Amino acid sequence: MKTALTVNRHPKFYFFLIPALLFFVIFSCSNEEVDNINSNLDLPNIVEVLQNYSTEQGISEKISNKDGYDEPTFDVLSKALARTKLASTVSRNRLTVFAPTDKAFAALGITTKNVTEVENLADILLYHAVGMPVYSNQLENGPVPTVNGADVIINIDNGVLVNNAMVTMADLKARNGVIHVIDSVLFPPSMTTAEIASTNPDFSVLLEAAVHAGLAGGLTDDIPETVFAPTNKAFMDFLGVMDEATAISTIQSLDPMVVGDILKYHIVGGYVFSNQLSNGFVPTANGAAVEVDLSMGVMINDANVVMPNVQSTNGVIHVIDKVLSPPTMNLVETASSFTPEFSLLLEAATSAGLAGVLMGEGPYDQLTVFAPTNQAFLNFLNLTDIEEAKTVIQGLDTTLLTNILLYHVVEGRVYSSDLSSGPVTTLNGTFNLDLGNLTIDGNAMLKPSLLNVQATNGVIHVIDAVLVP
Repeated sequence: MKTALTVNRHPKFYFFLIPALLFFVIFSCSNEEVDNINSNLDLPNIVEVLQNYSTEQGISEKISNKDGYDEPTFDVLSKALARTKLASTVSRNRLTVFAPTDKAFAALGITTKNVTEVENLADILLYHAVGMPVYSNQLENGPVPTVNGADVIINIDNGVLVNNAMVTMADLKARNGVIHVIDSVLFPPSMTTAEIASTNPDFSVLLEAAVHAGLAGGLTDDIPETVFAPTNKAFMDFLGVMDEATAISTIQSLDPMVVGDILKYHIVGGYVFSNQLSNGFVPTANGAAVEVDLSMGVMINDANVVMPNVQSTNGVIHVIDKVLSPPTMNLVETASSFTPEFSLLLEAATSAGLAGVLMGEGPYDQLTVFAPTNQAFLNFLNLTDIEEAKTVIQGLDTTLLTNILLYHVVEGRVYSSDLSSGPVTTLNGTFNLDLGNLTIDGNAMLKPSLLNVQATNGVIHVIDAVLVP
């Protein structure tokens, strides 16, 4: 059995690297770490702990007596360490081992019978080891170098994640370190995002689009990014063409800035694995956000993630089946084209001299507008005719009108998933939001089906009444 990722490092290199690395680590230990070392002297070493969890008379028998406990076993990992001759290294050096269970290996079709057939097995195993003991309370979000040389990405926001693996049991102490049990096997990345895409013929259109937009360099640099990567078929559907060659030529005929805006809408900063996603909005490099929906699989806007968590040396790739379309109109243009109508809101913005601000011409790059409908303005003015309402609005005191409108505007992009009950600071004071009944100041109600209307420079949430500061 072969894995999809290959590396060229020779495992013998690490037999020399690990003692040298650990020599430095041991002589830089804190007092707390020295205490841990002393208290663990009577324990079995890391390899023995793993083996004990797989024997009838060992630790696993004692732990399995706990009601409902699903004990981990490590037969595959133990055999892999023995066959690669890494068992002696792991038993002698001070390490942290992220230990995949037999179930984790079985999910990949790997058993004790075929584990030695896995390509680059030694490198994979070394990717599960950190060159010093690190207990769970010492973990922090971010990259951690492994003995393999590549980093694993730690996330402790919700439980403990190592890349896309969940730590299911932490801080199993051994004489020479600590074991954290994980539910997935980790594979070390060996290629950049660009290199992975270039080796997969299904991303030829995406790569051409990145080159045309001048963004290809970002797929090879050291700044980590998560890419929602549309397949060639996704681009063909998006462009309405029948083959890859036509899709590429069509992209080459487009304005590079337009192509760049589309591609940036597929990029999120940092390492974001699928189990770090939650329902709501995620900002992209485009400025606008994509919406994550986990109710049925993983959806990004209207695209399905068909292959998640392809890790590169500089990020994560999630393959999607549609091209994501970013907003192309500013707040004023969006409001002008929207149903229900906002002609009275736009008339008020023009009369107050704020239309330019809402078009992105003012001091604010991004704004969130709680937008009253035409009917809301008619109710506020106690009128029934749109044209008459426009005339009344034109006759209002400019300062009064400005103060009212700014009370509807919040700086930045604030999506519904970012909101919470309580005070919300606007450009003219603070209103009170109650998410329990979706009301603002106990009066205006948010329209649930008309939230998070995106524009190039902000977000619109539709409300049914005019707010008065």
